[in-house]
Amino acid sequence: MRAVRRWQGPATIGSALAFALGALALIPGAAVASTHACGNHTIVIEQETEPGKPKTKYKLPVKQIVTKGVSCSSAYKVITALYSGKPTEGFKCASGKFKVPKYTIPQQCTKPGKKIQFAGQGG
Repeated sequence: MRAVRRWQGPATIGSALAFALGALALIPGAAVASTHACGNHTIVIEQETEPGKPKTKYKLPVKQIVTKGVSCSSAYKVITALYSGKPTEGFKCASGKFKVPKYTIPQQCTKPGKKIQFAGQGG
């Protein structure tokens, strides 16, 4: 019995230390978990071409949507607002510098702590 009691204290400290180190190992993974690859999406934009006639619908393919700190549905809303000429919920959008498929333009919308990257339709 004495041998068991003698090792009980160090065993408790060792298990607590292992638990703390395991928790520290997961912290860097939490930052990576907020990055989402949303894939490709087609956005429908309505524009009035002539007064008195129904609005014309245009389909714009958007490729390689990647977000950091933003959900995919929020990214779709921001990109749709950008192409529709509406406010982009505080995001500032500009040309990006990353690889995209042929005939597309890299674009990046940022807000403090949040980022949306996508390949928009080229001209």
